[in-house]
Amino acid sequence: MSTIRKKILVPINFEQPGVYALQHAVRVSNVVNESIVLVHVVKSDQEVDDAKTRLLEVAQGVHQKYDFLPETIVKVGDVADAIADAASEMNASMVIMGSASVKGKKDLSDLPTLKVITKSVVPFITIQEPPVNKRYDDIIFPIDWTIENKEKHAWISYFCDYYVSKFHLVKPNIPDPEKLAKLDLNMASAVRYLDQKGAKYQIYTTPGIKPYAEEVLDLAVNIRADLIVIMTTRIPTDDSFIIEPHEQSIIGQAGHIPVMSINPI
Repeated sequence: MSTIRKKILVPINFEQPGVYALQHAVRVSNVVNESIVLVHVVKSDQEVDDAKTRLLEVAQGVHQKYDFLPETIVKVGDVADAIADAASEMNASMVIMGSASVKGKKDLSDLPTLKVITKSVVPFITIQEPPVNKRYDDIIFPIDWTIENKEKHAWISYFCDYYVSKFHLVKPNIPDPEKLAKLDLNMASAVRYLDQKGAKYQIYTTPGIKPYAEEVLDLAVNIRADLIVIMTTRIPTDDSFIIEPHEQSIIGQAGHIPVMSINPI
């Protein structure tokens, strides 16, 4: 992980999920000692002045409540591209963004949050409800068979450095011997990282009765997880990418549990 001082980017669209994301960002900021930057995206230059005024009001509200003043940025353009650009420009460690709950909805491919995540080179934490806990004490790490899955293991160091976390490593119940062999290699890699850090962890295999995403979310609720960390699998489309359906389900239906999405580099 880089030692360069980073920042936490919080997109603000002046709706309630954005307020929850900001509350969550303040709690993370207090632990990792990183400043917060608020960003709002407009479609035209004519909207910039009004957006700056409204965004400054949000920042001043943060200052009154938490005794620090976040930076503010207004960008013009496509929301997904603008947020991704802002995250890169400011050397953000992560983006914490509010997301509407879509429980019960089957097709989530048009969820705006997912379109933003696919453009980002930094991890996204999506928030649907107010934060429950101040810390990430119990973290769900779904483990699959893809080579990209190993990239998120470096974040084990991050959570061990800032939080006294217990990691819950969850693997799917799959019959395919080739995929199972790759999955076991990824699990061994994660365990090696955890052992090197002296971290606590527990390994689970899902029953395989329901879809994997549902079983991951059920486990997260049962153990009262504070965070789910997934490595996204981006599937190319004609003009962009979409995220693997089971990952869409975890992001869109996590409810009160924040989800960190890490795109493969």
